[in-house]
Amino acid sequence: MKTQLLSVITFTTTTLFINSVKAQSSAQSVAGGHLWGSVFGDYAYVAHGDSAGRGNGNVQYKGLGSATSGTSNPNAFEIRRAYLAYDYVINPKFTVNVLLNYDGNTDANGNRTFFLKVASFTWKNIFPKSDLGIGQQLTNSYTDSPYQTEQLFGYRSIERSLLDMRKVDGAADMGAKLTGRIWTAKPADTGKTHTFIGYSIMIGNNSGYAPVPGFSATTQPFNTTTDKDKKFRGNVYLNTLNGKLTLGAYADFINYGNAAYTHTGIYPNSVSTIKGYAVYKQKHFEIGVEGFQQSGTNDEFIVYKKGTGTNDTTTATQAGYSLFAYLNILPNKLNIFGRYDYYTPDTKITNNTNITYTDKLIPANTYTETFISGGLDWTPVDDKKVHFMPNIWYDGINGISGSDNLKSSYYLVYRITFFYIFK
Repeated sequence: MKTQLLSVITFTTTTLFINSVKAQSSAQSVAGGHLWGSVFGDYAYVAHGDSAGRGNGNVQYKGLGSATSGTSNPNAFEIRRAYLAYDYVINPKFTVNVLLNYDGNTDANGNRTFFLKVASFTWKNIFPKSDLGIGQQLTNSYTDSPYQTEQLFGYRSIERSLLDMRKVDGAADMGAKLTGRIWTAKPADTGKTHTFIGYSIMIGNNSGYAPVPGFSATTQPFNTTTDKDKKFRGNVYLNTLNGKLTLGAYADFINYGNAAYTHTGIYPNSVSTIKGYAVYKQKHFEIGVEGFQQSGTNDEFIVYKKGTGTNDTTTATQAGYSLFAYLNILPNKLNIFGRYDYYTPDTKITNNTNITYTDKLIPANTYTETFISGGLDWTPVDDKKVHFMPNIWYDGINGISGSDNLKSSYYLVYRITFFYIFK
């Protein structure tokens, strides 16, 4: 991998974790450990909030400024994420990675606290050009390599990537993952980056950071998601044009078998996701796009008013796309960046008031969302370990006159974001 692939735009916390692991692993003959961390947060001023407090997924300011919040124009200094990680090289074949994460979570007294995000070991070159990871580790839906969208797009300190923001998949899961390269073409010019095809396949519990009930002596209730049904994930990507262009595709699948529905009956139920992405990067700019669709078989129940139709199950589908770009204005000092997302939590949504939808995939949807962010990224030091980013955060709630008959609204937040790393 060329260093140029990891410019200021990819200075996200997950990228730092990946790069730190790779740096430790590259010291093939030297056993030892490395402690590092990173933090980002901001001063945020909520200029406008959705009156009904709506928002699907991990919407940062959901409910703020709403009619029921009781606070007009709330504002605060806040840390949104803090990482503390330790990487250790056991020997040339094995490395260990542990990552603690604060992501807004608190203890019983309401104080900030860390949770275990990653605890895994890697068996390097278990067979040629492939590594095996076992444990709680980053998933390959958007986080696990410099060739996935969160790292390629960068600016995790501004907002989660599309699949993360809308809770399409978890950032980490407990399981086994195989990563490597399928094919490499060496260029005639040895000074250029190889064109190659990489891959990552994973089987996991689909439990995120949570332990599996019973298997870890927890008192949580058992459920089919973690007790027996495993999630299969796969990602393949092409990196070419001297490292400037990355094209990738991702898919996952989990089969729940026959599941009882809330209303009536037992139906076969499964959930699958597909995603495609492309990122082109030059020395002074980058532009990227990703789009996804996630479907749940028999995940939605359509109820008609009496005499207007026949009640039945249908496939629930959520979808969205994201556009991202940045431009370097002052070399190694100042970038301008922007992002636009369009998200449909339920493609079956209609303004037909004779129909009521009950969606298990993403419940209670009568609106779509439009997300926009943009700002400046200033790095006052050449090592790029400190960033100050004045930016605007906007999430539009686009009402479709469903059963709740709520009007369209939006969140608008003005922020000064800080981000720093220590290693």
